[in-house]
Amino acid sequence: MKKNIIFFIVLAFFLNFYNIQISSANQKSTFYAKVENDNIYFYSDPIDDQTSKLFILPKSYFVLLTDNANETFYSAQYKDLYGYVKKNEVVPMNGIPQTPYASANFTIMDLDGLAMYATPKFTNNNALTKIEYQTIISTYYGQMYGENIPDLNEPWYYCKYNKDGTDLYGYVYSTFCYKESSIQTNNESFEIITSPIFEISIESDTPLSEVAMAFIVIGVSLPCLLIIYLLIKPSLQKNGITPKKKIKKRHGDYFEFDENDLN
Repeated sequence: MKKNIIFFIVLAFFLNFYNIQISSANQKSTFYAKVENDNIYFYSDPIDDQTSKLFILPKSYFVLLTDNANETFYSAQYKDLYGYVKKNEVVPMNGIPQTPYASANFTIMDLDGLAMYATPKFTNNNALTKIEYQTIISTYYGQMYGENIPDLNEPWYYCKYNKDGTDLYGYVYSTFCYKESSIQTNNESFEIITSPIFEISIESDTPLSEVAMAFIVIGVSLPCLLIIYLLIKPSLQKNGITPKKKIKKRHGDYFEFDENDLN
């Protein structure tokens, strides 16, 4: 039983050590990138195509860059959305902004309620749900231009609406919305990073010295030797390899020897 316990402790130790190594190898750096120009899009796919454009990112705010998607796009996060941004349209920076994402609320003002669509088009089979009159939408991402009412060139709002416990993401036409809060300019800025490196290498640029390597080998070997000793110790004692100590009996001021000591 004792052997089994020790075995599982050893196994757990090495599995945990292995997992730590894998976790360290898979770690990535992230960087915030500032949107410094107008009409910078957040994409659903790393493809330079109109159908991949989700919305226009609010100018002066940030996206969180998480990786290189391809030669043209970064993988990115904006609020709770994961998508892509073009590399040549955002500015990676070395810093963490206090207010990375824009915040705005708006209220549905159509008396009959307002439909939320999967794309910025007035198409019945494209409707996700209907949002009731005077509903306040608190999660606004950005705006997008699409199909318009004649003589109007108003944008659509890309937003999140929770219905019956389910989050729905889509577009509502801004003409029938009242925007309660305006987006202020974010003046935060940091040192510019020209080439973000996302992979964290676990290999050191400077090779370890022989002394350092020796200490590492010793540090790893000693626990293993101790564990092996604990595993084989009961067998050694059982086979008589480890001699028992003879205990002398003491009576008062003299010692009494066991007769067996003479054998």
